[in-house]
Amino acid sequence: MAERELPPGLVMWPAGTASKNRVCVLISDIHCTDCTVGNQTASETDWQLFFEQMEFAVHNPGDKAQAPPEQRIDELLLILNGDIVDLIRTSKWAEAGIYPWQRDDPRFAEIILDIMRDIVAIHACARPECSEQPYSGFFYWMRQSIASLRARGIAVTVIPIVGNHDKELQVVPAARQLFYEECLGMTALDIGDSYRAWVAAQMGTAKDDMYPCMPFYFADTGLRLLATHGQWRDRDNSRSTANWKLSRGWQPQVWQQEQYRAFSEPCFGDTVAAGMLSRFICKMADTIDKNMPGAGRICNLLDEMDLYRPSVSAVVRLLAESRRLAWRTPEAKGLHDKVLRCFRESLVDWMSHDETWKSAHGGTKFGLHVLSVLSRIRWYWLEITLMRLMAKVQEPESDIKTRTLTGLPAFQPSYRELGLRLHVEGHTHVALEADLQFRQPRQGRNNYTYINLGAWRDSILPKRNRGYRRRGIGRALFIFDLARLAQHTPGDTYRFYARDMTSWGDRMDSW
Repeated sequence: MAERELPPGLVMWPAGTASKNRVCVLISDIHCTDCTVGNQTASETDWQLFFEQMEFAVHNPGDKAQAPPEQRIDELLLILNGDIVDLIRTSKWAEAGIYPWQRDDPRFAEIILDIMRDIVAIHACARPECSEQPYSGFFYWMRQSIASLRARGIAVTVIPIVGNHDKELQVVPAARQLFYEECLGMTALDIGDSYRAWVAAQMGTAKDDMYPCMPFYFADTGLRLLATHGQWRDRDNSRSTANWKLSRGWQPQVWQQEQYRAFSEPCFGDTVAAGMLSRFICKMADTIDKNMPGAGRICNLLDEMDLYRPSVSAVVRLLAESRRLAWRTPEAKGLHDKVLRCFRESLVDWMSHDETWKSAHGGTKFGLHVLSVLSRIRWYWLEITLMRLMAKVQEPESDIKTRTLTGLPAFQPSYRELGLRLHVEGHTHVALEADLQFRQPRQGRNNYTYINLGAWRDSILPKRNRGYRRRGIGRALFIFDLARLAQHTPGDTYRFYARDMTSWGDRMDSW
């Protein structure tokens, strides 16, 4: 379909001239951090297994162990669907004495670069000899897998979609270059002109950027796919601009004109609240006397606070655990007092910043006012109740409503007319799927599917009766577009499946 016939602002993935057998693999919310306030991403073993599965899917796209020539894959598209690296969950902001929303500070870009250098060392290099250091090797094993596929003649393209925790890469070109070169293994010469033109047309940026901004979405009719991170429908992680607000929904033509400022500027959830949580973890860890009874357990809780969803749940558990320790061990009473004092000081500090109030939307702002007033009472049971209420309100969706589904871009009439049938996102960290049917257009099977990829990370989840357990969770989506098979078997050229990985182990609960 000609570009003039596309819905306003929609920019499609550039199609090649030759019919190819393609496989597209999507994963979301990897959250590679510098590990200074806990490790966010999955373990090295999980990543090795995932990339082995990816290679197997490429070499075995059909139902037969040895694929016939017309089924063999020519090209792999690997889409990293947002929050690939996390530039907020770090102690470096607190150590520097600035906040991640203070972009005018001359140290801002250098801190981002410092965080990225540590991310490269932990996630993009071979395992260091000292195995005690944090390590996941995600980018290292990704590059190894890609090199193996290319050696067998398969074209591979990595497409990094911007999320809300890695959007600082959009505003610090030097950090973006480090990301492309050291994490993705792509120099400026490896980035093709068609890719640059695609990003520039979508994002409203210059075509000659050596290391282009990360795209906001991926749309391809052969794959029937529209993939985006999903922060565009989250009030706390998008920002109103002169021409757009959340109630207006998906409007790429407006975002394009404003160079996607609504999703690159600091927001309440991803920058302000997450930045303050990281500061609290850092300050709390520095305050604790490691020799006090129970201090080791509290430090372990601090290390894994970012593994809860929502993060407020981690604060609730920290306050409850420190109080329980004080009941059981009188010597630990001072530890609980320190936790409470640091929590209250962080809360007061958080509410003293203009950005906290400026970035919050109406409902959140009202809750902050209530919290500000009631927090002055300094009563533990009131504080813990308020935090539990906040956690309840912020719980991610365990399902998606039909009304919400039908409003997603891939399911709008003009997008369906293009042949898009699959809407994929992440962001909530909760894996979901749902199927829809529409009366129009009446071409082929009217199957439309929504898939949320969840997150690739460990999570802290409550057991059924009492206590908590650490569990590794991940989901990958594999889409097969076997264009060269169409002349032989027209009805079997497209399929997709989601593969979930859940891991438990003594090592994960070793502390």
